[in-house]
Amino acid sequence: MTRSARRDDPAALPAGQTDAVSVLTDALQAVGARDILDLGCGEGGIARALSRRGFRVTGVEPSPEAAARAAQRAPSARFLCARAEDLPAGHAGFDAAIFVNSLHHIPGKAMPAALLQAAATLRPGGRLVVIEPLGQGSFFRIMQPVEDETRIRAAARQAIERLIRERRLILREMRRWAQESRFAGLDDFVGYLARMMPERAEIAARNHAALARAWRDNIRSRDGMAVLTQPMICWNLSAPAKPAVPQPA
Repeated sequence: MTRSARRDDPAALPAGQTDAVSVLTDALQAVGARDILDLGCGEGGIARALSRRGFRVTGVEPSPEAAARAAQRAPSARFLCARAEDLPAGHAGFDAAIFVNSLHHIPGKAMPAALLQAAATLRPGGRLVVIEPLGQGSFFRIMQPVEDETRIRAAARQAIERLIRERRLILREMRRWAQESRFAGLDDFVGYLARMMPERAEIAARNHAALARAWRDNIRSRDGMAVLTQPMICWNLSAPAKPAVPQPA
């Protein structure tokens, strides 16, 4: 079977195709960031891609199994087994902290704490970069019979927008794009979902009729591959400037 074009593997994408790694790299390079805190790093796909580009990456992942696989996948990065909303003390001085397709996997009530703790790890002038998929697009619609993320994706967006409104985070830049993924067929798509969460394979089997219908109704074909699109959004944020400490007269 032809290998699917994974969303964290820009080498598998067509030349010139916008993807999360290229958007992220542009945001980090624009501010001269080198030391990166990757929150919700999963199995290390983003950490590996950034390490190969010369960034120094520390990954944070609550699953010990995923963190161990990430360490094998990105041996030049460091990995910490912890929750983004409950970081151990002593982690600070990063040029940037990032959430890539991970904020919506944090419990809704804990999302603001995770974002603010991430911002607290930054050196002065550091950036918090959050990339999230929206509840739109053919990828999202086909995924719904396996896992409907409508509410959690909306909750992630609302958490960010609320902190911006409250001036607890400062929006520096926002970028939107439609990210493409290519699959050899429905089995390839299900295999991709199951690599992220193995229990999805059983759910896909139980809901096969609805999944097959969503696949038939939403795919586009190009060069013998099924092409799915996922609208994405990137928030480039910073912490508010701290008030100047009055100097003694």
